[in-house]
Amino acid sequence: MPMIVPRTFIDLAVLILLPALFFVPRSLPALEKDYKEPLYLEADSAEFSEAKSMSVYMGNVFVRQGSMELRGDQVRVRHDSENRPTLIIATGDPVTYLQLVEGEQKPVEASALRMEYDQAKDRLTLIGQAIVFQGEDTFRNDRIVYDRVHDRIKAGTIAKGKERVQITISPWQR
Repeated sequence: MPMIVPRTFIDLAVLILLPALFFVPRSLPALEKDYKEPLYLEADSAEFSEAKSMSVYMGNVFVRQGSMELRGDQVRVRHDSENRPTLIIATGDPVTYLQLVEGEQKPVEASALRMEYDQAKDRLTLIGQAIVFQGEDTFRNDRIVYDRVHDRIKAGTIAKGKERVQITISPWQR
């Protein structure tokens, strides 16, 4: 049964989850209409602690806004004293992300055992069995870091990973 979240928590979830979920490079922007769509959140349970400045969504967590979808086992959100998001951590076996992007036939898809979004650094980190599918291309590593400020993706030892980076680039279609 879907969880109904009070309007104030939906507003909070929009502020918290949206920056983290649109991690595709700016050269491939998410569908413009997605940002205007309502946010839908579903979980087996939710806990909100103002004293700890933390929100936790647990059990089959599903988040959708327009064409964007995120699925995981748990999503934790830490906020500052003014209820602004500071850190979002999604965990699962795996956490999955999907979103259509302007000008692309296929959606961008990503998965990892853990996805972390640091709002202050505007950085998304995929940890553990991380993989990003963009069109026919794939990007794999144990750690992929997307720095939105510098529009830069890092993987491997430069991102504090331990495995070799694996990239598959499909031939250009004419």
